[in-house]
Amino acid sequence: RHVKCRMDCRHIDIEEIKEIISDGNVNYSKSGKGSKGNDTYALEGYSNEHQHLRVVVAPEHDGLVVITCIDIDKEWPCNCD
Repeated sequence: RHVKCRMDCRHIDIEEIKEIISDGNVNYSKSGKGSKGNDTYALEGYSNEHQHLRVVVAPEHDGLVVITCIDIDKEWPCNCD
C-alpha cells in the first residue's frame, strides 16, 4: 500500500518501476538493511519519461518486493503513512 501511495503522489507508474528494476544501477550507499532487517537494494536510473528515479526493492521468495520509489530530482508533496 505504501509504494502505491508514493507512486501516485510522485507521478510514477508501474512501467517506470519495471524499467528501473530492469535497467537501473544499484546505489550501494542507499542499499542495506531495511526496517524489518531484510536486505534492500536501491536501483536508480532514468525512466522513458525522463524522471530520475530510485526504486527500493527487497528479495522475497523467487522475486522482488518493491518497498518504495523516489523521484530524485523533484520533491513531491505526499501524505502517505
